[in-house]
Amino acid sequence: MQVSFAVLKKMDLLRQTLPVPPIGMDEPKRVSPSALAQEPFRIFFPAGVVAGIIGVMLWPLYFWGILQSYPGQNHARIMAYGLFGGFILGFLGTAMPRMLSAFPFRFAEVLPILLLHLAMVLSYAAAHTSLGDTLLLLLLFTFFICIAIRARYRKDTPPPGFVLVGLSFLCMATGAILSIVADLREIDPYWISLQRLLSYQGFVLLPILGIGPFILPRFFGMQSHHDFPEALVPVGGWWKKAALALAAGALIITSFFLETAGWYRLGYTVRFATTLAYLLLEMPFHRAPKASNALGLSVRIAFGGILAGFLAVALFPIYRIALLHLTLIGGFAVITFVVATRVVFGHSGNIELVKKRNRWLLIAIGIMLFAMVTRISGDFWPKIMASHYSYGAILWVMGVIIWAAYVLPKVLSVEEE
Repeated sequence: MQVSFAVLKKMDLLRQTLPVPPIGMDEPKRVSPSALAQEPFRIFFPAGVVAGIIGVMLWPLYFWGILQSYPGQNHARIMAYGLFGGFILGFLGTAMPRMLSAFPFRFAEVLPILLLHLAMVLSYAAAHTSLGDTLLLLLLFTFFICIAIRARYRKDTPPPGFVLVGLSFLCMATGAILSIVADLREIDPYWISLQRLLSYQGFVLLPILGIGPFILPRFFGMQSHHDFPEALVPVGGWWKKAALALAAGALIITSFFLETAGWYRLGYTVRFATTLAYLLLEMPFHRAPKASNALGLSVRIAFGGILAGFLAVALFPIYRIALLHLTLIGGFAVITFVVATRVVFGHSGNIELVKKRNRWLLIAIGIMLFAMVTRISGDFWPKIMASHYSYGAILWVMGVIIWAAYVLPKVLSVEEE
């Protein structure tokens, strides 16, 4: 009976976090105010979308003469901390209490996190970088405290790949501290380069690799090897998976130090090889059935984009800023929107939509990818840089708006229990 209860509880966890189609679907009902806090994705996914639109629109506003300061680093900060950060906070704020078998977030906790997130994004948009960096550190600290409180009362252990989630927050915290130090005094360019790599790549890549083995195989009807029975003390197999994840994370962070030291080709080669090896071992999409809908195809596109960007920079490091957008837009952004689609559909009583063709998703992602190509081309032909940066930003926003129109209204609906 004890084993059966653990299995049933784990099945319920999966249904709530990224659910499988239930039998006897009820009509969705409108979400209550308390559910907004208990499932923070309902708040932070829209906040992340708003942050992403603000971040990319800095470029046309600058080239049209509306903004005076060059938006390079503030754009990068908004996209990393605002867009991706919003989706990461929303996902983890919803999933982690369930994975720990702890109590959900409360409104009094979610509200300050949301306000810090919004204030941070607006500070960067207004070119108040120092203030934004300070707010970022406060945001991370507040969220960490909320998770730590629940970890104290946990009855279960998160999947082993979540070791990489912990490393990602360590990367972000280190990057935030380096940013604040750089705002206060002049520091060696080595540390500034490292801060950008830890914050803009490590903070996003590591959670994708950490969470992916637990949830993404289900996109293809495959079993996750990171799904272990409920246990306060992890079993032996859990430790092996966690050690592999930790080794992959250590190699990726090492690649940041290699790149910062000027070994661009070697750094990106290590990053490419580590990511590819981990995907083959823990997310073997090459053995998955052929994708029958837009979500499965989009997952493959996303990981292809991540790997293509790393490989392209390893081969042509002189164009690394431009080519890295293969990873950032074609990889990170695509996988973010795909997983968010599954989360929203599952929590809103619309899980049956996951199996449909969802051509609108391919249209939205196709526009985003076209925007990516437009943005990259601007760095290869300086005469068209201003126009292509602007066109690329507007096209990307169009793709995001299409996605948001189909997905975000459902955050206000909840599946009947």
